[in-house]
Amino acid sequence: MNSQKQQVTNVPLLGSVNVRHLSVGFLVIVSAAYTLLSVGSRLLSEGFQPMTQVYMRILLATIALIIVFRKKIRVAHIAKTPMRDRWVLFTMGTIGYSVAVYFVTLGALNAKLVNVAIIFASVPFFSYLYAFLFLKKRFDLKLTGLLLVSLIGISFVATKSFAPRLEAFGTGEWFTLLATATMAWFFVGRKLLSNHLNTEEITVTVMAVAAVSGFILAVIRMETFSISAFANPHVLLGLAIGGLMNVLVNPIEIYAFDHLDAVFGSQILLLENVFALLFGYLLYAETVSFPEIIGGLIIIISVYIANRIPQ
Repeated sequence: MNSQKQQVTNVPLLGSVNVRHLSVGFLVIVSAAYTLLSVGSRLLSEGFQPMTQVYMRILLATIALIIVFRKKIRVAHIAKTPMRDRWVLFTMGTIGYSVAVYFVTLGALNAKLVNVAIIFASVPFFSYLYAFLFLKKRFDLKLTGLLLVSLIGISFVATKSFAPRLEAFGTGEWFTLLATATMAWFFVGRKLLSNHLNTEEITVTVMAVAAVSGFILAVIRMETFSISAFANPHVLLGLAIGGLMNVLVNPIEIYAFDHLDAVFGSQILLLENVFALLFGYLLYAETVSFPEIIGGLIIIISVYIANRIPQ
């Protein structure tokens, strides 16, 4: 499902570091970073409401990315972006990013870290559905079957039962499922864009749209902004984690997939579930029930198999 470049035959060296090994290490860091973002959300919740912390984190990351990518960003060129691309960038920044991050933040605040990670692992299936609807992707019976199987796994995780009922779904699990559905649009939207903008320009533009739309949504929700919250060391740590992880993840993930097979890279990212279980237990004494374990395995195996199906 990942459209990144396939693994190169000759593995170059970066100084004395094997690029392949470096890329694998980067994806392990990315896997941990996704869970750390949820930890950061919990820390920030001590001083800020959900959408406020979302736009603050994204704004901080946007400023940092502008500085990092300043030599590759052509402001005049961005201003000439075709109207169709502008609409896609707008939906990617709002639905696919600020709204998605808002939902995953609510998920992290209301569900166990491992449950958030496991449910979020099903993003490729939602991406497939959107690709089928908007990119005219061919119908794949195997992927559809795996999607249905993964939904069964999600129901086990969300209800903590082998006999799931809709009313038994946890609030945090519902929010995470919504985050999964909205974030998938970010990846599909990327495929709808033309070649007018480079990767760095797309990244910064989407992040800027996400920051502005997040701020507008926070105002609509009448969320308050408290300066005194910055006196809380947990809030400062959460802001640092959120900003740093948003800046770090995108460049190193792109680099890693430029030097690794897309399927292999996707499997490494499933380590997020291990980090979520580890951080959840060590930081919050979170444990998992037997139905949650089985449901998680169903989802992870479904995603693993789906990633190996030729696209």
